[in-house]
Amino acid sequence: MKSGERNRNSSGESTSSSEVDPGDYIPTPPDGGWGWVVVASSFMCFVIVDGLGYSFGVLLPLWVDVFQESRGKVSLIGSLLNGMYLCAGPIVSGLTNRFGCRAVAIAGSIFATIAFVASSFSNNITVLLLTYGFLGGLGFGLIYLPAVVIVGYYFEKRRAIATGIAVCGSGVGTFIFAPVNAIMIDAFDWRNLVMIQAAIVLNACVFGMLMRPLEPTKKMKQYQRKAQMENAKKKAIRGRKRNAHSDSSMPCADDFTKLKEIKDRKERANEKRTISETSDLLNGVKAHEIHPRIESGYAKTQPKPFLSAPRLRHDSTHHVEKTDYSRPMYRQDIFYSGSIYNIPQFKTSGSDVREYITSITHIPDTPSPSCWDRCTCLPVSVVDTMKDMLDLSLLKDFSFLMICVGNIFAMTGFYVPFSYIVDHAMQWDIPKTDAAFLLSIIGITNTIGRILSGLLVDIFKLNALVINNCALVLSAVLLFVEPFCTSYELLIGFAVFYGLCVAAYISLTSIIICDLLGLKKLTNAFGLLTLARGIAGVYGPPVAGAVYNATGSYDYSFWLGGLMFALGAACHLVLHLPCVKKKGDESVSGEIVIAEEEDKKMVNDNEDNDESDDNELKKDKDEIV
Repeated sequence: MKSGERNRNSSGESTSSSEVDPGDYIPTPPDGGWGWVVVASSFMCFVIVDGLGYSFGVLLPLWVDVFQESRGKVSLIGSLLNGMYLCAGPIVSGLTNRFGCRAVAIAGSIFATIAFVASSFSNNITVLLLTYGFLGGLGFGLIYLPAVVIVGYYFEKRRAIATGIAVCGSGVGTFIFAPVNAIMIDAFDWRNLVMIQAAIVLNACVFGMLMRPLEPTKKMKQYQRKAQMENAKKKAIRGRKRNAHSDSSMPCADDFTKLKEIKDRKERANEKRTISETSDLLNGVKAHEIHPRIESGYAKTQPKPFLSAPRLRHDSTHHVEKTDYSRPMYRQDIFYSGSIYNIPQFKTSGSDVREYITSITHIPDTPSPSCWDRCTCLPVSVVDTMKDMLDLSLLKDFSFLMICVGNIFAMTGFYVPFSYIVDHAMQWDIPKTDAAFLLSIIGITNTIGRILSGLLVDIFKLNALVINNCALVLSAVLLFVEPFCTSYELLIGFAVFYGLCVAAYISLTSIIICDLLGLKKLTNAFGLLTLARGIAGVYGPPVAGAVYNATGSYDYSFWLGGLMFALGAACHLVLHLPCVKKKGDESVSGEIVIAEEEDKKMVNDNEDNDESDDNELKKDKDEIV
């Protein structure tokens, strides 16, 4: 195989771009129906993954006593569990693009279950780091990402509502599992507790099975309907002519010959005209991108101009499977969690969902020679996704660089309360069950915070970046004052406000990226940001634990977390500078203006060509008569 050639597997029907209309093979989200079952399954996956991950702090004191290890080392188990499922995002995205959400989620459930079962037989902390932390985190990653993707795949116009319901499972899971773990610690030893957790994780198999693949709904193309109408008219004309001449004579052979010559001449003229159009299109529109029109010999105006829909990109020199058009990771808005009514591309499409989806479906061109060419053993759909999500060139964009650095700082402090607030409360002689309930409070207020932040952005049209920055600043303040919360009531107040703040910080990520960088860069930015967050999540709690070991007090650990949130807020506040904000706005609006000009010119050109066709057809009919 030549370098850069796209090696499509033979699992699906393969065709070149000139043989298909992409709109026939791109699934249209039902925005309801079975989609609500999918939302429920996604909700339960979040309950399991984030519920067990965020409630790890309940197990921390237990394993410190059992293995007689430092809190920093034991906390690494939980940080690996939470960090690895984020770090695995780009790899899992590639697998999801190739095998679908259902298969990947089921595989993740089985993988994580095996890892947890193996953990129950561990006799030292090192094995737990490998099985419960690293392998369990990878399994959770295989469950988590399909749960995110499948909701965006089934919903467009109602996506904000559907996504909001699904991600609420994160807070509900924390609310449930924190006290449940505390109760089970008293009822069972830790090995049986981990076995019970393994059984709970295995239930994700059932929820994964509900993630039914969305099949494309074919529709009759407009030019096919027009062709049928024209054929019907021609038959009616011929019938009237035969009736008119039936008493005199039958059409002579010369008439049929002349008609065939005119038809052939018209087809050649149409082909030449359509090919000549390719040289007149605006820059950025390649010849292979309009092959379907050339092959059909028909260049009719679209019913409504929409953003880049005729320019669904792929390489015409290589075969593309028809199933590629329905792969979720080829949709540029798949990670967008807000209302698509706020996306400029949807507004430009005339609010037509099918046209909008066609415009944002992007099958990458044949890759230029790079390190990814060495991945010949991987399916091209996996390589496409990983290459897109791990494109480091995006770090050259100052806005994204600040977002990325800010998230690394913020996530370093994010898991500190989840890991240590229970142990810290127990040091104030608060009963273990009551201390564990603090995590439940964070979980339930996290659920409320996600709903409120979504309403503020989608309904009240507040700026997502402003809300995010306020949440980061308040989170920093809360972590600075936590050491002074010496009573259970004050700790409850801390948990309430911390859950609300971090909810806004986590849930508005994709909206902020889309606002500042544009929809085309969302997948790339989300992939790099998820990786950065995962890395920070891995080392954050152990560093805070090391600070506790060095000082003998959690005060400095929480202050360190507050400092990290403050630095993260500072990086995001830079984005409010007029020069930075203007650059981001222009990158989005400029993209829309160019696309609108291109679509307008294509429509005008096609209208002129249609008028020429009508005149030529009239002339041909006059010649026949």
